[in-house]
Amino acid sequence: MTIHEKILEYLAPVLGEATAKNLLRHYCIKMHLSFEEITPKNLPELASAMRPMMAVWLGSSGAERASQEIANLAQGVYTK
Repeated sequence: MTIHEKILEYLAPVLGEATAKNLLRHYCIKMHLSFEEITPKNLPELASAMRPMMAVWLGSSGAERASQEIANLAQGVYTK
């Protein structure tokens, strides 16, 4: 499973598949990355960049938790 698939697997249940994919696509573009180029090294920056937008759907504490868990995907650790 690729990194972007792991991110989508995490976000889709809470945001919906289309919203999760659009959110990730938007922030990848802002970081000048394609889905396929996301590496574990990119995850903390990507998660931090997505946090304000995730707060719209998840609230600030939910966005903080989601951001931390996405950043932790670099270690292969997150809770469903």
